[in-house]
Amino acid sequence: MPVQKIEKSDFLLRCWVVFHRNGYHNTSMQDLAKATGLQKAGLYHHYPTKQLLMESVVQYALEQFRSYTLSVAHDQSLPIEQRFEKMLRRQRRLAMIERQGCFFANIALETGRDEFFNKMLLGALDEWTDALSMLYGYFYDPEQARKEAQRLIMEYEGAVVFYKLTGHEQYLEDFVQRSVHAFPATSLTTANTSLGI
Repeated sequence: MPVQKIEKSDFLLRCWVVFHRNGYHNTSMQDLAKATGLQKAGLYHHYPTKQLLMESVVQYALEQFRSYTLSVAHDQSLPIEQRFEKMLRRQRRLAMIERQGCFFANIALETGRDEFFNKMLLGALDEWTDALSMLYGYFYDPEQARKEAQRLIMEYEGAVVFYKLTGHEQYLEDFVQRSVHAFPATSLTTANTSLGI
C-alpha cells in the first residue's frame, strides 16, 4: 500500500507512537512499516532513511505541541493564571501517554550527542520557553521572565523523570500545583482575595 493511501497526519501519528514507545535507535523501518500498514519498500520510497522519517515525525510532534499546548498561552478568553495552569495540565497529560514522558526530551537524551535532531528539538524548546516567557512577562522584565520559563521547564522534566521511574502520577500533579501556586498571577489573586479586592 503506497503512503498516499493513508492520511499523512495519521501516518505520522502512527510513526510517532512507535518512536515514542521504542526510542529512535530501537525502532526499525520494519516496525514503522508494520505500524502504518505499509510495505517496507513503499516506506523507503518516500523516506530513504529512518533519520528523514524521524525529522518528519519531530516536525509533526512540534505542530501538535503548538496547537495543543502552546496555543493556550495566547488564548485571550482565559485569565493569565488559567492559561498557565491549562498549559501545565496539558503537558502533564502528554507525559502520561503510555508513561513515556516528554517525547522531545526522550529523543534529545537518546540522540543529543549524535546531533541528528538537535536543531529541531532546540526549536521546540525555544517555542515552549517563548510561550511561558510571554505569560511570565506580565510580571517580570524579559530577562527574568525567560529565566522563570527555563526554570519551570527544567522542573517539569525532573518531575517527568521521577514519574517514569516510579509510575507515581503524584510527582506530575505536585509539579503542577507547586508551579501554579508560585505563579505571580495566582499569588496576586490570592492576595487580592484576602484583602477583599
